[in-house]
Amino acid sequence: MGVILVGIGVTGLLFYVIFWELFSSDSPNNIYSEALERVKEEPKVKDALGAPIKGYGEESRRGRRTRVAHTQYVKDGVEYIRMQFFVQGFRNRGTVHLEKRKTESGNYEYRYLFVQLDYNPHSPIILEDNRLQQDAMRSATGTVPQPFL
Repeated sequence: MGVILVGIGVTGLLFYVIFWELFSSDSPNNIYSEALERVKEEPKVKDALGAPIKGYGEESRRGRRTRVAHTQYVKDGVEYIRMQFFVQGFRNRGTVHLEKRKTESGNYEYRYLFVQLDYNPHSPIILEDNRLQQDAMRSATGTVPQPFL
């Protein structure tokens, strides 16, 4: 009887993790998909890279480019997710960098989202940058902002 209950518990946990990863708006997979759509729709990115634009993660040993690098962390009691992935058009390539911060309402909002071009000049195309406003809000509430990497 105990083995059956443990099996049901493990199966339930697996279904929960799979559901969260695939369908939660807070999952790294959905954050990647949303950011990629924003990048694809940005006219400056289309100009620089050339349409159509495709996105992909880091290349694995097997030659697949599916893994999107991301880090989730907590700083001063606030949850963050930082992510990096690659985009390519018919002319050029770029690297997308983003960081999202969980608000008091439980939703994630962008701290920044930009595309770093892989060709000279390596100038970034900034789609969103809220770091100054968010840091100013944190310092107004008494928390000292930390410098960006």
